[in-house]
Amino acid sequence: MIGPVREIKSHLALLLLALSPGLGCSADSRAPSGEPAAAPVLPLPCVYFKDLAPFLPESLEGFTHTGTESSTGKYGEVSISEAERTFTRGEDREVKVRIVDTTLGGKIAKSIRAAAEDAKRRPESDPTAPIFWDAAVGFVRYDPSEVTAEANLLVGDRYVVAVTSRGFPSTVEVRRVARGIDLAGLARLR
Repeated sequence: MIGPVREIKSHLALLLLALSPGLGCSADSRAPSGEPAAAPVLPLPCVYFKDLAPFLPESLEGFTHTGTESSTGKYGEVSISEAERTFTRGEDREVKVRIVDTTLGGKIAKSIRAAAEDAKRRPESDPTAPIFWDAAVGFVRYDPSEVTAEANLLVGDRYVVAVTSRGFPSTVEVRRVARGIDLAGLARLR
């Protein structure tokens, strides 16, 4: 499974680079005059971040909502829309949910499917067993040295939903949070 996961990380690194502060359109961007920035002139091949945000959880039981970030931008040939919400519990536990739509989606989708297929023989009781739900397919990882977990899902053959946690002893929390997202509704979004 190392190959597909490494390929996904490579694609996600490109996304993170493209989503660096100061690039694209974001929910908090302002024009130099202090007025809200104008919406993109040309339609993007991705859904606008305001359409992704409603699929983020409004709240998580036992957690405090600590931030929401979103943006849509075009970087050369690559278009990306993303929405992310962060929740914390105390100082040592955190859960983030990020939804991404990008023109790199085909490459990322192929990598996520391959990672899930590579792990298909793992029993459902394995904390890193892949996810094969009606609206999503994905893989789950856990790093005990960093006490971090992640579930990366391909939803509706288009959107990437990443649920990450810090401070939890397993993947149970990321699976629970992922199950609570309206993945079927997101899959229908166009």
